[in-house]
Amino acid sequence: MDSGKVRVAVIGCGQIADAHLGEVRKIRDAEAVAVCDHYPELAEQAGARFGVPWAYTDVARMLTEARPDVVHVTTPPHSHAPLALQALAAGVHVYVEKPFTVTVAEADEVFAAADRHGRLVCVGHDHLFDPCWAELQAAVRRGELGRVVHIDSVMGYDLSGPFGRVLSGDPDHWVHRLPGGLFQNNISHAVYKVTDFLPDDRPEVWATWFGPPGRLPTELRVMFRGADATANILFSSQARPVRRVAQVYGTRACVEVDLDGQTLRWTRPAGMPGPFGKIQRPWRHLAEAARSWGRNLWRFARSDLHYFAGMNRLFREFYRAVHAGGPSPTPPRDVRRVTVIMDDVFEACRRAAGGGK
Repeated sequence: MDSGKVRVAVIGCGQIADAHLGEVRKIRDAEAVAVCDHYPELAEQAGARFGVPWAYTDVARMLTEARPDVVHVTTPPHSHAPLALQALAAGVHVYVEKPFTVTVAEADEVFAAADRHGRLVCVGHDHLFDPCWAELQAAVRRGELGRVVHIDSVMGYDLSGPFGRVLSGDPDHWVHRLPGGLFQNNISHAVYKVTDFLPDDRPEVWATWFGPPGRLPTELRVMFRGADATANILFSSQARPVRRVAQVYGTRACVEVDLDGQTLRWTRPAGMPGPFGKIQRPWRHLAEAARSWGRNLWRFARSDLHYFAGMNRLFREFYRAVHAGGPSPTPPRDVRRVTVIMDDVFEACRRAAGGGK
């Protein structure tokens, strides 16, 4: 960091790498110095699109010549652990896209290597850093919900989108080889939103997956029971519109967080009796919607209303931790817990389908 900026390299130049490079470019105290991909044309095109000076096909050479402070691993999940271990051994801090690793054993190996080499690891749990989610977390800390008793996490997926079309049409796509298939590549977002308010290391899990006969499952339903709270996850490739929504239920109020609409919609006990309460509640929602509209309009005018706002904030916090000496904004215990729970979800699905132990 001789220039005062965090030197960033990205390994894997697929779709999500564009988001990473775009957000890094917005951060004044960081600069992308290298990209790397097994396919030279992908690395060269990414470098050209985002003004990155060096493009590589060999990770070891990139680490030696470009000398990054941080490497972003944006490759398929089965390569996350090996690439993270290689970067850590070279003395480089690592940001790993979700899912962190394929198994908890791999996660433990990566965190042990980070401790051994004195480097930080950050994981792409970026929804937790979205402005809407941060507002929810602050409200929970203030006690506005009371004690959290239940969480619903809803995640839609579009199989007709660019990535969905590719994996649906290619039976040899790497997604088909993941233990959790399509869900393993995506449900981290839904799981870590649940675990943000469900503190159990290993809650009870009931889960099932299903889809067209003889094809990759595309629907997932999960129920969790912890010591003090419960939770559900709904993953659907059929429900429309495609949504990223969570509902958090407390003993004093409940709130729906819509990451796409950038809104929080509160439901509190009626403060007026009988029919007056039926007037009061929609009035509250109308006033709340007006405030959200005004806030989003203001953010739009400031060019601060964009899809990857949480990713940008997470990058900034990670780079500050690298510069100041830690800790990582995604604590290892939390990341490990998400990985364990995902393993448990997929095992429960296999048992429900008759293919487990």
